[in-house]
Amino acid sequence: MGHNYSRVLTLLLLSTLALAVTNSCSLTKSKEIAEAAVKRFHDQFNAGKYADIYSDSDEQFKKVATEQDLADLLQAVQRKLGTVKDVKGSSWGVNTTTSGIMANLSYDTDFTEGRAAEEFVFHITGNQAKLVRYNINSPLLITR
Repeated sequence: MGHNYSRVLTLLLLSTLALAVTNSCSLTKSKEIAEAAVKRFHDQFNAGKYADIYSDSDEQFKKVATEQDLADLLQAVQRKLGTVKDVKGSSWGVNTTTSGIMANLSYDTDFTEGRAAEEFVFHITGNQAKLVRYNINSPLLITR
């Protein structure tokens, strides 16, 4: 009986380890997918392709903002802060929820006319990240 118990315990431990490694790889891949989506967002932002950003966004995003709402916001950001020059990741997290895999990424972003803190939330499906939420914070958005 002791031998069987040891064998079951070993199999359980190996299964748990395999699951942890799989989840770790999945989290890393989801983060990479979301980081690529942030780069695409910034490239589209710099090019003024706000309609493309909107069409690439998740349905959850589209329920709370119209294409015009997003265009108005991003035009104001570009008018006051300029275009994106450099980004530095400040934090990130990937969670599995009932809605699927969600990736939260925060950046300290240098624009041509100032700095801002940006937060992105993406819904990850397969190899695709769709924008769920975008927040930007900078005193220059108020004072300029």
